[in-house]
Amino acid sequence: MNTKMSLSTSDVARIKGLGFHEDFFLLERKGCHQLKNLYGRCAFHDGRGCTIYKDRPEGCRLYPAVFDENKRKVILHLYCPHIDKFKLTPQTSREVINLIRKLDAEEERAGFRV
Repeated sequence: MNTKMSLSTSDVARIKGLGFHEDFFLLERKGCHQLKNLYGRCAFHDGRGCTIYKDRPEGCRLYPAVFDENKRKVILHLYCPHIDKFKLTPQTSREVINLIRKLDAEEERAGFRV
């Protein structure tokens, strides 16, 4: 299953600083930066795990906590195979909301949000 992980401008800069070219890992859609998928998984997943784990994007650090737009709240993503190992805390919920606000502000500055 392809991932849909948004990237902030600081995520992109950090990954580029590791020596990766944007063409390898970055998709741009309507002003949003998103991790590219290769062979059905994140470009940085080698089949065993994340190859940039200590420098992974902020959304990856927070996962499986995600914002459910239908419920309008932060939840644990049901597709995570390790969901039982996580507990959703108020701090994590705040961090997810702050990331959403950051990404929305970046889209707005890029002229893709009104």
